[in-house]
Amino acid sequence: MSKKGILAIVLTIVIGTVFCFFFIQNRKSSSIQGSENDIDEVFEMQLIALDVYLDLPVQLVVSDTFNLSFKVDGLLEQGEVVLERETSFKKNQLLFQINNRKAFSQYLQAKKDFRFACDDAIKILENFLLPNELVKWKEFVASLQENQLITEFPLITNREEEKIVQNLNLLKSYTALKKVESNMSNYFFLAPFDGKVLKFNTKVGMTVQKGETVALLVSKKSSIFKVILDSTDFHQIESVQKSWVESNDFVQNLDWNSKKIVNNGNKVTLLFKNQNWNRFSTNKVFRFRLKGQTEK
Repeated sequence: MSKKGILAIVLTIVIGTVFCFFFIQNRKSSSIQGSENDIDEVFEMQLIALDVYLDLPVQLVVSDTFNLSFKVDGLLEQGEVVLERETSFKKNQLLFQINNRKAFSQYLQAKKDFRFACDDAIKILENFLLPNELVKWKEFVASLQENQLITEFPLITNREEEKIVQNLNLLKSYTALKKVESNMSNYFFLAPFDGKVLKFNTKVGMTVQKGETVALLVSKKSSIFKVILDSTDFHQIESVQKSWVESNDFVQNLDWNSKKIVNNGNKVTLLFKNQNWNRFSTNKVFRFRLKGQTEK
């Protein structure tokens, strides 16, 4: 073979090799670029599905609270337990009382006068009733002690007995005395449930008015949280995975599936039931936090 033929073959091999090299490189470059595009698409999809957190200032309200107040005016006195904020108490414990010394003294005097009137009635009734019929009156008078509640008025069984009772105004005096006795309970406040003190509005030693809230109580069985927030804030999240309220010293998880939504114009009220509370202050602004997904 001539030298020209050999040179032509070599050039052909070199050109082919270079062409293959660039072809392979271009394929690799296209493959890398395609992978990068795929990564961008995946990343964008992940961004759309990322969890977001909605952090809002809200007023947390325990809906089933109880206002401790009295039906009478007077000086507030301590009960059988020293109450402070967060203090727990048991049902029927004497929490507070209103100074009732004057009222109680008047009640005891009325009770004594009524007993004297009943003694006079017995002396008259002895002329009309048999001894066994007088027993009910003697037992009734014996029960009129300072430290005992008044028992039921004796049952009238004959006409003469009825006349004597009317002439001495015994039944009228009895009814008035029972009313005074019933009103005495208004000076004492017994705990209506096992619970805790949330807030005090006044102090022992201060004069309180009829119907004035002395303290705010909550039952240990309390189970409803009320969260009020702007409807625009509420609708920022399409789906919620977790919700809770917190402050510096308090965290309470809320079961989002147990909520009830009440729409009031530009406000949304969320009622969370079956919740257990730990510590909180009704005057404190909490952070209401939701974990969910953004709207697509």
